[in-house]
Amino acid sequence: MILRLFVLMAALAIGFTTHAQNDEALTALVQVLGENDDLQFQLDVLRGMSEGLKGRRGVRMPQGWDDVATKLGKSSNREVRELTQSLSLTFGSATAMNSLRNTLADANADPAARRNALESLVQARDPNLPPVLQKLLSDPAVRAAAVRGLAAYDDPKSAEVLLNLYNSLNQAEKKDALNTLVSRATYAKALLSAVGNKSVPARDLSADIVRQLRNFKDAEINQQVEKLWGVARDTEADKLKEIAKYKSMITVEPAGDASHGRAIFARTCLQCHTLFGEGGKVGPDITGSNRGDLDYILQNIVDPNAVIPNDYRTSNLETKDERVITGIVTKQDENAVTIVTANETVIVPRSDVKSLQQGEISMMPEGLLQALNNGEVRDLVAYLKSPGQVPMAATPDNVLTFFNGKDLSGWEGNTNLWTVQDGEIVGKTAGLKNNEFLKNSLLLGDFRLVLRVKLTPNKENSGIQFRSEVEPSGSVKGYQADVGAGWWGKLYEEHGRALLWDKSGEAHVKTEDWNTYEIVAVGSRIRTAINGKLCVDLDDPKGARRGIIAFQLHSGEAMEVRFKDLKIELDPKFELSTTK
Repeated sequence: MILRLFVLMAALAIGFTTHAQNDEALTALVQVLGENDDLQFQLDVLRGMSEGLKGRRGVRMPQGWDDVATKLGKSSNREVRELTQSLSLTFGSATAMNSLRNTLADANADPAARRNALESLVQARDPNLPPVLQKLLSDPAVRAAAVRGLAAYDDPKSAEVLLNLYNSLNQAEKKDALNTLVSRATYAKALLSAVGNKSVPARDLSADIVRQLRNFKDAEINQQVEKLWGVARDTEADKLKEIAKYKSMITVEPAGDASHGRAIFARTCLQCHTLFGEGGKVGPDITGSNRGDLDYILQNIVDPNAVIPNDYRTSNLETKDERVITGIVTKQDENAVTIVTANETVIVPRSDVKSLQQGEISMMPEGLLQALNNGEVRDLVAYLKSPGQVPMAATPDNVLTFFNGKDLSGWEGNTNLWTVQDGEIVGKTAGLKNNEFLKNSLLLGDFRLVLRVKLTPNKENSGIQFRSEVEPSGSVKGYQADVGAGWWGKLYEEHGRALLWDKSGEAHVKTEDWNTYEIVAVGSRIRTAINGKLCVDLDDPKGARRGIIAFQLHSGEAMEVRFKDLKIELDPKFELSTTK
């Protein structure tokens, strides 16, 4: 135990030693690693070495490392292998560099391993990486990491490639792309040109992005920013006038839609702030703040610099290759500076830093509400004042994240029953006394849902809830397109009017095989189809006009239900696509 503690302290202290002491400490740690086969010990030491060497490049390879790296590279533990490879890269190993390049290029490799390889190569500043990253923008498994990685390189093609791809990205990827495009003045000018010709919507550039543009202090950029967004207002009188304007509008006009407000919050605030357990950690968690007070909300949004805790003051870091990073410095020493931005944590080697200045402004930018229309402001405030979480209104941006194919992000349910396997949502039970549901967070009005479903055994029961709502008990109330022997193709209203359409679609079903289910809801009209054959065709004026999607595991014996190839279309035409 004493030896272990000593070794861990030595590993973590590497970043604070002189070069001679560093060499000596690394050599000692490598020797201990070579002699010890305990997995947890290896992980602890490797993590400590990795932490101590963060932000450093070209560290002299310690004696014996090649042999230890060969041994640990064969470990059954993925993290051991990845940490070993990353450290080899820090020690200048050409073999490690080539291996990481191969992992990144292998479309069949584990996505997490590929993302780790990408991040290691970016940190090592692999000179051959920019064209690789540009090519990987078409690969969904590593696209987000590739978008962020491009900010580390001053490559003339990057801005053009990102802007050509921009409108096909989902909401989170667009935010990453915008942050990369405002990381360098040359990229920023290309972005502003795209905004000017309307290939990138001006409303996509949130207040923090506009502030980053102003941080360049470039005359040409400032002229474009002023033309598109106006002059920044700094006086206290201006802010008081703005607060009074919004307060009057919010109190006089109808109350906002909290669900739509949640979608706006996700677009403008979620990356930095946590609310109801979801969001970033850059800014404070606002769940417990005085959100019920309209004056409090408006003062903090309109004038975020009135009172700034030291922990949330921004710093501007400029690298020697002209990258500008705005964020909160969380750690700095003689080796590196760690700075947290709205979308990532960046570790910059101290040797790459041209300047670092702490500002007198909050990480939260001014002008956030100016990019929103009056209805959006009311909706955002309604969500901020909400006493609890609400479903998020579906938008063309966030509907792309309905199911990411990797995990249950955006879904809520018992993870002992619901999992994701090979891109499929799987519900599996050894038997249930009560129905269980997997609930999506998006609130849908008019929509088309197409998916494939497989139920095993067919004698059990499942279903697809839509335009539904979650009850206090956690159960789900609303329409259900049924799945299971005797129920395929029928329409039921769970915790409501019961059976609404009793004609069976059983004849169209491939038993215990994959079946394509389509649901279209437009206004009061509902149609469903199984494998392209019409099942339900109902006009139901009494039914709900919006709600969530949920999947059901019905009470009963052991069963498994799988859903895959989920596709959502908003505001569709009423016709069924699968019957055309």
